[in-house]
Amino acid sequence: MIPNAPENINQYRLRVIEKTKPYFSGTTLLDSGCGDGWDAYLRRGYFKKITATDIETNPNWKNLSAPGLVFKKADSEKMKFKSKSFDTVIEKDMLHHASNPENALKEMVRVAKKRVIVIEANRYNPLFYINLTLLNNHQHFTQKRFAEIMASGGRPFEIKRFSARVCWINNPAVIKVFDKAEDMLEAIPFYAPVIEYNLGVITIKK
Repeated sequence: MIPNAPENINQYRLRVIEKTKPYFSGTTLLDSGCGDGWDAYLRRGYFKKITATDIETNPNWKNLSAPGLVFKKADSEKMKFKSKSFDTVIEKDMLHHASNPENALKEMVRVAKKRVIVIEANRYNPLFYINLTLLNNHQHFTQKRFAEIMASGGRPFEIKRFSARVCWINNPAVIKVFDKAEDMLEAIPFYAPVIEYNLGVITIKK
């Protein structure tokens, strides 16, 4: 949990981790494009060592001191790490900010030993499109474009999808129902084209 954070924010971040943790592999993780660093901090229970990077230093990093967690300023498209430096490499909503998302993905593949996990919002989710694309100029990928980027990694991949968003009412009972509703949405086939998140997984070595 994020200390002092609203419960609806915690629910959202923890749900994303819950949906992606089956693909965590090994003991070392690189979080490429980590932003404020909270997601890296919350994943520390799954890895012994986490390196989290972003193109700019985030002031919140200094508040997230924890054993095995290191923050570094780095360009995700030109990382200085040696090849196969990390068991798992992950990104969440970084690629759509990259000047060349294909290059950023290739770098992720290069420095990964076992697994690459790519989490990107779906451009045509109705709420995301209005709030993030139209109002805040987040150029999220369509599902077709997402598949093209995954293919550019040059390795076999699989694409999954999941529902996750911040509940608009910060009330424990409402949040619990909201979480169950997201589970139901994932099971509805006609919702798949507009579901909130695309999840790409590249397995390099089992």
